Amino acid sequence: MKRLTDLFFKASAILAFILVAAASTASAEEWYVDRNKSTLGFEVINNGNTVTGTFATWNAKIIFDKADLENAQIQATIITGSVKTEDAQAAGAITTAQWLDISSYPDAIFRVDNVVPAGGDLYEAAGTLELKGAKIAVFLPFTLTIEGDTAHAVGEATLSRGDFKIGDGVPDSTVSNKVTVKLDLYATR
Repeated sequence: MKRLTDLFFKASAILAFILVAAASTASAEEWYVDRNKSTLGFEVINNGNTVTGTFATWNAKIIFDKADLENAQIQATIITGSVKTEDAQAAGAITTAQWLDISSYPDAIFRVDNVVPAGGDLYEAAGTLELKGAKIAVFLPFTLTIEGDTAHAVGEATLSRGDFKIGDGVPDSTVSNKVTVKLDLYATR
């Protein structure tokens, strides 16, 4: 009988833990990206000229509540082959094996590990970007405004293309090693 009682208490404790964990994540709010308004792009200096581009196909799973940042969950998946740029030279090279290698690495994934407030509407997200076989820590400061059920986030992250072996062998004097990723995201809950 004591064994049955111990088993009952252990099962009750496990069930209570599961319910508390579920309740703590249930307070976070899920947001859905408005693809018609949102953009994800980049900017890099190529032979002294600024080259910009965007990714046409990407999405994000966002669970975020300003009052519960500890339980924030953000993961963006970007289809690398959806990259677009109006620079003809860059457009011809960017999807090749030397650059994004879209055949071997069809997507990139950004997972946020931590979001902290930085005053007012400013937040800082720290996470990991998986791109072209590398996993590199990325810091993304962003502003966030929420009006009713609509959120607008704008942020920039600076990446080193060399960390991901993008344009491997192309000197910084030709194409800058520094790439600025730009996010302008609208979402609804």
